[in-house]
Amino acid sequence: MTTLRKMMNRLHQRLLWAMCLAPTTTFAASLESVLNGGIRLLQGSVAKLIGIIVIIGCGYLCLEKQKFPKERFVMILVGLGIIFGGSFIYGQLAG
Repeated sequence: MTTLRKMMNRLHQRLLWAMCLAPTTTFAASLESVLNGGIRLLQGSVAKLIGIIVIIGCGYLCLEKQKFPKERFVMILVGLGIIFGGSFIYGQLAG
């Protein structure tokens, strides 16, 4: 009886491995949905919060401590404006 049980256990183990390693169909997302996900990531609420913290920190270093060049602060502001206002700018240009 133990021999039969061992054989059944080995068979179950092999079937389990076969099911785990068998190829399955995958459905890839379209390029458009991947890009939309990236845009949502860059313009989401967490990204806006990080942008606000960066603006506050850079403004504090620039104005209060005089340890951050104003040119770089302006570049950061313009970059964040392009990131968060990119969809609006595109909408205006595309009509």
